[in-house]
Order: sequence, then C-alpha cells, then structure tokens
Amino acid sequence: MAASNPSNRAATAREAVTTTLEPFWRPLARWGLRKSAIDRAAEPPLSPWAPIDLDDDATVTSVLQLSLDIAVVLLSSGEGAADTALQAESVAASFGLPHATVEITFTSLTMAVGRRPGRPPISVIKVVEYRTIDLTRMIRVTRLIDAIIRRKITLDQASAQVEQITNAPHPYKFNTAIAGWSFLAAGVVLQLGGAPLAAALSFVSVFATMWINRLLSKVGLPVFFQQFIGGFIAGMTALSAYRVFENTAVDVRPSQVVAAGIIVLLAGLTLVGAIEDAITGYPVTSAGRVVETTMLTGGVVGGIATAIALFARFGIEAPPINPTFYGGNPFIVVLLAAGVGAAGFSLASYATPKAIVLAGFVGMVSITVYTLCTTNDLGAIVGSGAAATTAGLIGGIFARWVGLPHMIVTVAGVAPLLPGLSLYRGLSGLLSDNSTSALGQLSQAGGIAVALAAGVVFGEWLTRVMRRTQAADL
Repeated sequence: MAASNPSNRAATAREAVTTTLEPFWRPLARWGLRKSAIDRAAEPPLSPWAPIDLDDDATVTSVLQLSLDIAVVLLSSGEGAADTALQAESVAASFGLPHATVEITFTSLTMAVGRRPGRPPISVIKVVEYRTIDLTRMIRVTRLIDAIIRRKITLDQASAQVEQITNAPHPYKFNTAIAGWSFLAAGVVLQLGGAPLAAALSFVSVFATMWINRLLSKVGLPVFFQQFIGGFIAGMTALSAYRVFENTAVDVRPSQVVAAGIIVLLAGLTLVGAIEDAITGYPVTSAGRVVETTMLTGGVVGGIATAIALFARFGIEAPPINPTFYGGNPFIVVLLAAGVGAAGFSLASYATPKAIVLAGFVGMVSITVYTLCTTNDLGAIVGSGAAATTAGLIGGIFARWVGLPHMIVTVAGVAPLLPGLSLYRGLSGLLSDNSTSALGQLSQAGGIAVALAAGVVFGEWLTRVMRRTQAADL
C-alpha cells in the first residue's frame, strides 16, 4: 500500500531521474575532480572539533576573529563579497559556530553570532586596508580554509598560520612584479595590431609608471593622483613616439600604447569584482567599489586628456583613431600576446609559477573565443561575455585540478580583454567635440566590463554545478 501512495511514487520517480541524470549535471564530481575551498564551503560542515559554549566569550571571539582575518585576506585579494562571506562562515561553522553571519559593506566586515536570551550577541568588526594584491597569500589562505573544513588543524594552529601568512613578504621582488605589468601592456599592444617597437615602448612606459607611483605612494599621495600621473605618462609616451616616427616606415599608433596603459591601470582596480558583487547580491559593496573605480578611472582619463591637450598646444595632434582589434598581426601573434598578457597580470599579482602558466593558457583560450565571436559579427560585448564565460568554466576546472583558487586563473585570463581601447576612443571623441561617437564608445566600454564580470561569474557557477556533490544539496 505504501508504494501506491502518490507522494511515495513521486519521490521514487524523482530519485530515479536524479540517479539517471546525475552523470550529466555532476560530471566533475563523478570524475573525481578535486574540490576547491569554495566547493567545500558550500557543503554542510563536518562535525566541529568540539561544541563551543556560547557563554565562553574568549573562545567565541577567537573563532570570529580568525574567520574575519581570513575574510580580510580574501577580500583584499579581489575575491567577491559573496564568496568571501561564504568561506568565512564555513570556517566559523567548522569551529562550532554554525549560525555566525558575515556582513560586508565595501571595506567594512562584521561577523556576529547570537546567544541565548539574556546574553548579548558577540560581534567582531574589521576594515580592509587596500594594499598590493598578493595572490600567493590568497592561495595559502584557501589551502588553510580547506584544512580547517576537513578538520586537519586546530583553532590555535589556524590563528598562528593566518598571522604568518599575512606577515609573510612577497614571493618576488618589486621589479619582477612591475615587469609583469609591463608584459601585460606589451601583450595588449600586440593584440591591438601594434608593431614590436610599440610594444617595447609600452613595456618601458608602464615600468616607469609603476616605479614612479610606488615612490609617490610612499610619500602618501592619494591614489587618484597616482592614476592621473600614470595616464599622463602613457599619453606622453604614445604621442612622443608618434611624433618621432611620424614620417618613417615605423607604425606607432598612440591609441594602442595608451589603451595598453589604461588596461594596466584598470586591471588593479578589481573592476570585474565590483560588478560581480552587484550580480551576486551585494549591491552596496558593489556601489562603493564602482564609485571608487570610476573615480580612479577618471584620474587615468584626466592624465591622458592633459597629455593630449599639452601636445595640441604645441601643434602636435593625435592621429585619427580607427584601429581594428587585431590590426595586421597574424592570429598566432595575437594568441601568444594574450597568453603573455594574462601571465604578466598573474606575475604582477605575485601568483605562484603554476598559476602564472595556467593563467597564460586561459588567456589564450579567452582570446580564441573572442576572435571567433567578433569574426562572426557578434560584436565586442557578446565576444567578451562568451570569452569570460569560457574562462570561468575552463579556468575553474583547471584551477581545481591543480589545487588553486579559481579567481586567480579566471580574472587573469580576461585581463587583456578590459575595455582600454573603447575608453580611449570615447575620451578622444569628447576632446574633439564628437559627443555622439564618444558616448557610444564609453557605453561599449561599460558593456564590455559588465559582460566580462557576468561571464566570469556564470562560468564559475557552471563549474560549481558540475562539481557539486549530493552532500551540497542536503
């Protein structure tokens, strides 16, 4: 009789369908692909080391403090607010606080846990101080999260490791890191069809810009003015080279050099992460990061505009801007340039050698997808979204395969596709009173940025769904 019950028959049917289709919607789990820390954080926590007495203020505070220390490292490294909160809460749950909650508002992080009636809740607050992104530090923290969730480390040991990670020096010297930014710039110039000389000029310009900004940072100059100076140097270098080689056989297009400089200066602003927060349900944090990014982008634009106006004052006008995305360079050059640019971004962010190589591979995959879309007249925005989705999917799979956080690979893989050229075209249109064209280019730049962020989020979501185990559905 029980089998004839409609609810039992429905449950049996659902179980049969689930068993039949599971290999298709959970292929990565079925193949045994390694779980990342974010995969484990999405699953129900294992039993904690020991039940925590919520009246023990010292222990509860220590767990909250550890969870927020980990969250600070993740957020300052460019991780999205949603994933940061999820991993911090999983750490607290692993140490016996399954009902602790995290609130992230721009740079402020608050974590609290309620207690029995009559006892006030305990909360801890931290503020993220922006500093140089160190992806090696992020890798070490995600491995620590994995060890915590798998109950391989105690609270005291975890706290000591977090302190050691945050105080550790960068794995590379500063010159090595800014060489990474320079490789990103040179790769972008070659993607845009630039000559080797233009790529070399961009390499030197970015290297000098980063060094000057480092010195200015030490004396406390606000970042807005550092971005202004970076844009000014990029514009001066591009226009000076154009003037020198104007009547020679060497083709140096200022738009390519300036666009590369814009991409380098924007890449460190977590533009994609700001839009990702809006997509994943953190609009306030996203708004703060978007405003910050917009202001700093305004500094870059202001610097470039000043350089153009200064040269125009002396009778040196920039040439008409009409470069194609690839120019005259063969696709193999564009492919390698994208790989070098993505690897350069990872190097500049102090990633490990394994992550640098993988980022270069994802960068080449991204530019291939972008090329297929644009050559079939799908447009830059659709091409950027498709490329970012592929980067999120392929990067997420390979990152789990080698034991790296997905963000390190995917964000680096799409860095060469940031809308530097569209921003420069829009700026030039505004300066030449061609407001209609300028607004169109600036709108396209915004569309590309949103497409990149949405693609990265969607691609990573696909990876998580395919890696998701049945335990995560409980």
